[in-house]
Amino acid sequence: MTRSAVRPAPVDFTVVQDRARAFAVSLRERAAEIVRSLSGYQCANVALDEIERSVDLLDNLHLNREHFGGKVGAVTTFLPLNQPLYATVCFGVVPSFMAEDTALRPPTAMHPHYRALADVLDLPAHFPELHVSYDDKEEFVARRAHRTDAVVFTGTPENAAKVRRSFPRRTLFILNGSGHNPLVVTETADVDLAVGSALRVVLYNQGQDCAGPNAILVHRERLAAFRETLLARLRDLEHRVGPYSDPDNVVGPNTDPDHALKTGRRFRDERESWVYGGEVNPVSGMIKPTAFEKELALGGNFREFFAPVFFLQPYDDDAELRRYFEDQRYAANAMYVSVFGHSPYVESLIGSPSHDADSILWDTDLHLAEKGYLPYGGRGPAASCLYVDGVRVPGATLPQRDIALHLVARRGGAC
Repeated sequence: MTRSAVRPAPVDFTVVQDRARAFAVSLRERAAEIVRSLSGYQCANVALDEIERSVDLLDNLHLNREHFGGKVGAVTTFLPLNQPLYATVCFGVVPSFMAEDTALRPPTAMHPHYRALADVLDLPAHFPELHVSYDDKEEFVARRAHRTDAVVFTGTPENAAKVRRSFPRRTLFILNGSGHNPLVVTETADVDLAVGSALRVVLYNQGQDCAGPNAILVHRERLAAFRETLLARLRDLEHRVGPYSDPDNVVGPNTDPDHALKTGRRFRDERESWVYGGEVNPVSGMIKPTAFEKELALGGNFREFFAPVFFLQPYDDDAELRRYFEDQRYAANAMYVSVFGHSPYVESLIGSPSHDADSILWDTDLHLAEKGYLPYGGRGPAASCLYVDGVRVPGATLPQRDIALHLVARRGGAC
C-alpha cells in the first residue's frame, strides 16, 4: 500500500484545543522572558505583538475545527527571518496537531536568537511531536525529503523552487512569499487614519515584514495633509529609534547588517525624491525611517526596501491608479491593497485575476486584519500559492486548511 493510500489517523480536537490553550497561557505567563530572549533580534513591541497574535490563534483554534479531521505522517517547516514566535505557532505548532511528526528549521542567521527563544518556550514539554532543527539546510532537506507529506515554506519564490525540487512531486508545498501591498489614500480619506496605518505597517519590524507597502499612492488633494501629518509623527518617534535592548524603541537595526549598504546605495539612487530621513549606518545596520515622494506618472515602485521606507506616490484622479495596478510588474506579487476612502477603480479590481474581495481592505490595514486562523496571501504567484502534485494553485494559504483539503480529505478522512 502506498503512503498516499494510508487512511489518516483521527484527531481528538478536544485534546488539541486544551493543548493549544495551555500553551497560550504559558506564552502570556512568560511574556517578559520571551521579550528578553529576542532582545538581540527585534524590538520589544514586535515580540509583544507576536505573543498577542499567537495567543489569539491558539485561543480561537475552534474556528478551524473542521480542518482537524485526520493526521498526516510528517510536516516540514522552513521559518522566515521575521516573527520567529508567531511563525512557529502558525507554521509549526498548529500543523503539529495534525501530523505524527513535525520538524521546523529557523534560518541560519536566526539560530542563536531562536535557541534563546526555544529555551523559554520549552517546546518539547508542550509538543513532543514537534522538533526544531539547527542542521545545515541541505542536511535538513535530505533527511526530511522522502518522509514529508507537506512543506510550509516562507521566503522568495527562487529559494522555494530550490527547496521544492528536493521533495517528491506528491509533497504538498505551501509557499508564503511577499506582496506589493500598496496603500491607497483617496481624496475622501481620513488622513489621520491613513497615516496611522502607514506607520503601523512600515515601521513594524523595521520595515522587514512582508506586509509592508512598496508604495503609498496618495491623491493630490490629500498629499500635503498626509505628508505633513506623517513627517510630524515620524519626528515624534525619532527618540524611539535605536538598539533593540531599549524596550521603548520601535525601530531597530536591520537583522542583516549588510543590507544597510545595499539600502544606502538605493537611497542614493532615489535622492531626487527624498523628503525625510535617509540615515544609514553600515556598521550597526541601522536604517532610520525615511520618506521619498515620486509622482506615480513617473513610474510605480515595485521593489521592496526591506527597511522603514515610506514611498509616497502622488496621483491626480482615480483612473490614474491603473498606472500602478496594471503595470506588468504588479501581477506577480499581487497580494493586499489597503484603501482609505473610496476608490471605484480599486473596487473594480475585485474579481480580476489579481484580486478577490478578501484582498481589498477598506479603511484598515493588513496588521489589523490578519488573523492566524484566516487564509493569508494573494493571487500573485510570488505572494502565496500551493503546489499540489507539482501543479501550482494560486491564492492565500492556511496550513491547517490546506493539509486537510489536499491530503487528509483525499485519503478518505480519519477512521
